[in-house]
Amino acid sequence: MGVPGETVERRRELSRLSRRPIAALLSLSLVALLAYLYAPTRAPDVPAPLGRDCVELHLYSNGFHSDIGAPASIFPEDHPFRRMYPDAQSFLIGWGDQAFYYSPGTDLWLGLDALVPPSPSVFHIAYNAGPSSAYLSPTEDVPVAISHEGARRFVAFIDRFLVLDEDGNPIRTSDGKVIGRSAFLRSRGSFHLLQVCNQWMARALRAAGVNVNARAAWLAGPLVKQVRRTGRGGCSVVYPDA
Repeated sequence: MGVPGETVERRRELSRLSRRPIAALLSLSLVALLAYLYAPTRAPDVPAPLGRDCVELHLYSNGFHSDIGAPASIFPEDHPFRRMYPDAQSFLIGWGDQAFYYSPGTDLWLGLDALVPPSPSVFHIAYNAGPSSAYLSPTEDVPVAISHEGARRFVAFIDRFLVLDEDGNPIRTSDGKVIGRSAFLRSRGSFHLLQVCNQWMARALRAAGVNVNARAAWLAGPLVKQVRRTGRGGCSVVYPDA
């Protein structure tokens, strides 16, 4: 016949022992996640800008979301964006979850729903980046210098996500956030926890040759800090003509 006090203590010990594997698994999972997100990444194999071989992008951020401004001239003359807005000198390009992007962006639950499960994505394309970026209420406008080869790869990255109809035109899903100057366009790729708008933007920058860690770029603020650390300033400042 057992002693009641010993039985209770034995149960407590077994309970503590049973929790140890769970705690160890959670700790290991956290370490693995942090290693995945923040482990150093290899620099893109893309020529750096130098002298006249320089194109200037602009990364706009409000701390949460980022858009990128790109000269229209880096896109082929018959590119769908240039056919949409033939008089544009530049384009403001954004990417994100369709439902949340259509919304004012203040619904927390809609934002969480965008992360799990994967959901449809869209482009947001606006005519002339500087004036159109006002819709974002940006707190940052960061010039980013890339080479002409980097610009070509940047366009190729965008084209991989752009969905076209049988006539080669982008598929408009809705009017954009800049009245009369923008549109939402159908995009390939799902929006989810490991591919949010800023991670997509970081991957676009990596395609252009900017050495940022896309996996860790969940918010626009940290992405801007990464870009600043690369030293890729404006062409006329950091990379003057030779």
